[in-house]
Amino acid sequence: MRLSRIASIALPAAAIAAVSVPLAVSANAAPGTVSRPSAAAPKVAVYDCTNRPLVRPREFIVFCDSSRYLTKLSWTSWNATEATGTGLDYVDNCVPNCAQGKWSHQDAIVVLWRTRPVPHHKGQSAYTKMTLLYPGSGRTETMTPPGMF
Repeated sequence: MRLSRIASIALPAAAIAAVSVPLAVSANAAPGTVSRPSAAAPKVAVYDCTNRPLVRPREFIVFCDSSRYLTKLSWTSWNATEATGTGLDYVDNCVPNCAQGKWSHQDAIVVLWRTRPVPHHKGQSAYTKMTLLYPGSGRTETMTPPGMF
């Protein structure tokens, strides 16, 4: 669909107007004072193994037994629909067991997506899918983050 020149200008302006928080005069405030509405903007997080919400974490445990984790994460975007970043994916091969296994690591692109509301936490959302892309091999892997919000 191709937008007209006016629509391409008006639509972003309307979007900005719709999401901007207007200043409001509080009924309990002293005359002439202005306060912001108390409602916080919706937050999106990824939930870890302990069901703790994380926003732009530097490290993230992928497997709750700590045999796989992401570290040195650097996020290029984090919004209501998707988060993207890069980091290192460390994996323990658990041979002959996880305590004696060998660790390997590789560069990864991390994409968090498919947001859903968090039950019993109004205004909170969580990413429910995680895709790891490996530039060195062209391999991809999609999974559910470990938290069970």
